[in-house]
Amino acid sequence: MRHMPTITELMTAFPAHVEESTSLAEAARVMEVHHCHHVPVMNHHEVTGLLTWADIELARSPGHPASDISELTAVDMCRREIPAIDLHTRLDVVLDQMVTDDFDAVLIMKGDRLAGIFTLEDAAKGFSAWLKKTYLPTDDPGCA
Repeated sequence: MRHMPTITELMTAFPAHVEESTSLAEAARVMEVHHCHHVPVMNHHEVTGLLTWADIELARSPGHPASDISELTAVDMCRREIPAIDLHTRLDVVLDQMVTDDFDAVLIMKGDRLAGIFTLEDAAKGFSAWLKKTYLPTDDPGCA
């Protein structure tokens, strides 16, 4: 019997993050530089939320009270209720929880410290790799 992978096998370890006081404009730059759509929001070493690209786009939308996203900080727009998953949790458990609770990302913790982040994009990449490994012959250069 093959072992069930843990979340550590697919998560993004030591993700880019921003401090609560980081402006949304700077947080957007961090996401662009690191090619990510989610960044944990920190108060020193404590995770206080998760900021997504969708949160930044919401702040940029017409009718938002702030005229410029540099007037808002990461803590102003971040999501506060993000599941914190233990580093050794089985992957299927995490995926089931994400579907049940309708989350597109979870924070991965080692004790009380941030160890990583796991997003739907990480899940899709992992599933794609599994499909290729399971169903594509290794000596076939691309036969359909």
